[in-house]
Amino acid sequence: MPGDDDTPTIWVIWGSQYVAKALVALDAHGIKHYVRRGKLGTGGLEDLPGGGKLVPVLTAGNDVVVPDSEAILRWAEKTRGANLYPTPRCAEWSQRASDGFLPNAVLYYNWIEPNGYARSMRAKLSSLVPWYVGGGTCIAGYLVDWGVSKKRAEFAASVLPELSKHPDVGTLTDRADAVAKEGVVREALVKELMHFQSGLGTEGGVGYLCGGDSPTAADCSVYAQLERLVGTMGDAKVPASVPGLLDDARLGAIKKWREMMVE
Repeated sequence: MPGDDDTPTIWVIWGSQYVAKALVALDAHGIKHYVRRGKLGTGGLEDLPGGGKLVPVLTAGNDVVVPDSEAILRWAEKTRGANLYPTPRCAEWSQRASDGFLPNAVLYYNWIEPNGYARSMRAKLSSLVPWYVGGGTCIAGYLVDWGVSKKRAEFAASVLPELSKHPDVGTLTDRADAVAKEGVVREALVKELMHFQSGLGTEGGVGYLCGGDSPTAADCSVYAQLERLVGTMGDAKVPASVPGLLDDARLGAIKKWREMMVE
């Protein structure tokens, strides 16, 4: 059981790409672990080890508490011998895929851009609405829109300035402007994925982003974010927000890489 040895426990909530990053890394390197779900309260996550509000959090033994997905991967390398950072580029790309343009584009397409939101978060949350308040009907979608309107505004306030830092995107003045420039955001996203794809060399997408014979931190980070755009995320089964993204001919290698990671 969790807590009776030094086997790590990962505290999670459904659908988090950062939880997925940590779990993919542990699974890929054969590190036994337990999973516990964080408790959601009115103020966010409650009772997490360490007193924080964000997942994932790793605990092990009686005194190890490691918050943050990147720190968890570092812990796995240091204490369990997982070869997650074989080169400096792996560390740089893992951080970039977790804190840079890509994760903000993920939030843009899942919460801000209307079509992506309708395909992903709106569709998933609508499926959870009970029948007796309109579940299974168009009413469910309207209830979701009302319920998450504040959250969508919060995401826009935090995401738009980050997307605006990309030289190809420029300043996004408000949500309407960001929606109007979806094509620009998408092109910048394709270029960002091409940047990571460059690590695959000329092997047609067979292999990992930093070489080697197992997923590195960069692979785990990029894969977890990409799944929120083109796949479904673990037990949450959130539908893809941009399902045709990898059909772009320029992304052929990373499409094959993603297929390998899914397997």
